[in-house]
Amino acid sequence: MKAFHKIITGLLLVIGTCCVSGNSYAQGGGIMEMEKDAFSFLSQKDYKSAMPLLGQLFQMAPYDKKYYDSYYKALIELKSYDTAIALSQYMTRIRKEDLSIWVDKGQAQVLKGDKKQGEKTFQEAISLMVGNEFQATGLAAAFRYFGYTDYELKTYEAFQQKINNPYAFAYELAILYDAKGETDKALDMLLLSLAVRPYGMENAKQAMESVINNNPKKQKKAENAVSRKLKEEPGNYLWRELFTWLQSGKGDKSEQLKDIIKLDQEQAQDGKMVYNWAVEQYQKEEWEHALQGLDYLKKLPRQNPLRPSAMQAILDLRQRKLEQTFPVQQDNVTKILAEYKEFFTEYPDLKNGKAILGYAKTLALYADQPQAAIDTLQVCINTAYIPAELRGEAQLDMGDYQVLLGNIWQAALLYSQVDKAFKEDMLGEEARFRNAKLSYYRGDFEYAQGQLSVLKASTTELIANDALYLSVLITENTPEDKNFEALSRFAKADLLQFQHKYAEADQLLDSLSKAYPDNDLQDDIHLQRANIAMKMQDYDKAVIQLKVIQDKYGDDVLADDACMRLAEIYEKRYKDKEKAKAEYENLVLKYPGSSFVQQARARFEALSNPKT
Repeated sequence: MKAFHKIITGLLLVIGTCCVSGNSYAQGGGIMEMEKDAFSFLSQKDYKSAMPLLGQLFQMAPYDKKYYDSYYKALIELKSYDTAIALSQYMTRIRKEDLSIWVDKGQAQVLKGDKKQGEKTFQEAISLMVGNEFQATGLAAAFRYFGYTDYELKTYEAFQQKINNPYAFAYELAILYDAKGETDKALDMLLLSLAVRPYGMENAKQAMESVINNNPKKQKKAENAVSRKLKEEPGNYLWRELFTWLQSGKGDKSEQLKDIIKLDQEQAQDGKMVYNWAVEQYQKEEWEHALQGLDYLKKLPRQNPLRPSAMQAILDLRQRKLEQTFPVQQDNVTKILAEYKEFFTEYPDLKNGKAILGYAKTLALYADQPQAAIDTLQVCINTAYIPAELRGEAQLDMGDYQVLLGNIWQAALLYSQVDKAFKEDMLGEEARFRNAKLSYYRGDFEYAQGQLSVLKASTTELIANDALYLSVLITENTPEDKNFEALSRFAKADLLQFQHKYAEADQLLDSLSKAYPDNDLQDDIHLQRANIAMKMQDYDKAVIQLKVIQDKYGDDVLADDACMRLAEIYEKRYKDKEKAKAEYENLVLKYPGSSFVQQARARFEALSNPKT
């Protein structure tokens, strides 16, 4: 104890010498100026100049961890280990709950050359834990910071014993066990933890992904471990989901599916594992592979409860493929319509469900039979027992199909009916937006603006954004003389695009651009022409239009939109990762306020760090 007091006295004497330099600050700018200079010296790695100022700051505010951390760092850099040890020992009495300071003390002892004493200090820190998770996390983080992974692991294990919970910090321990080469122990820890905490599935997947780390041998070990669990508990959905997820990370999708089907049959799962796998592929937009799994489910006995869901998913995927094909092959349309009819024949009770909307959409948009689609939906909404929400969705779609036929007033009536029936609902907001769009198509811009002003505050982000765009478009292109000729032609082109008359719409926009070369609509014209080109799968033309926006209108409101679309074309259509990354990065850096920033950052990180 006497030795400790002697070191502390020395420490305070060292701090006291700072008062000379501190006096000038007391007379001048005070503590803020002193702090500014101290941290400036630190950033320049001028620790000798920083130390007296940091000592003075610490003396004035010893409870401020920021000053302690900086002072400790300067002492270590200057190899003043005895003073650093005394400082940290002093701080353990001020901040008793913060065990990370004990690690600072032990580190200074190790650097001084007293490794045995340092390790004794580390063990003492671990023994002082009181069962507080936050405290244990801080202690483990301190060990990790200095590279003492064994002590980090001991911290977590000691905490488990302290609170008598073998699953605490399971994911952190699994990664540490794996780092030591104990992969089997890591996997066992993850599976044990998941068994008692089923809500932690996503965390378990992330930890397991870190353990596997693209290593085929570890992948196989993980599959075997989960497979054993499946055999022990064949009815446990956790192991089904985890095994399916592991399989979805392997390269050959066809082989994956074969393995999943084999295990599904062995475990008498009646298609559940195959269904989970197909859903995984669907979510990843691996639609061809999803269809393979769903086709297997379609061939199961009719009474299988997964079969109708699989058949509906097949129809949905086939329709998505239609949407991405130009021009649409009528043979494919005929085939999809036949599949819908087969589905309704087998499951007549589902004819007045969501599937009828898909059937009508195929008729209207791809079979060029909007009137037949309207008639089909009319029969549906006349059925007394259909859900109110489905009736509203059907009426909205019927309104759209009336627009395809050019029957604007009939469309407005249908939208208004939905608006009235769902006044406080999202469907009502959607109906009001579509009615506002009709006013815009008709050239009644002032009335449309009145409707849009309310919708800009919509609780639905998509509707609010669309309403804001249309409102800004009208505002920016309303001339003082109220001559709406240019905007009316632009709205007409927008209507033609909605009616799938892409060639006519593009010609009208081209003529509009030439007729009004200095009009504020130019960037909107280029964006719409890019949209049309993408729908017609002419991606080279789309890129040209989007680059015009970047080059000529880079500071305007649509520039970030153009940047995002370019990035998506490079990534999804051209499969050019580097160009896609460049565009995503450009969007994040140049347009930090854009609503696309979060999505662009996520895509940039995904392309920079691809996962299996």
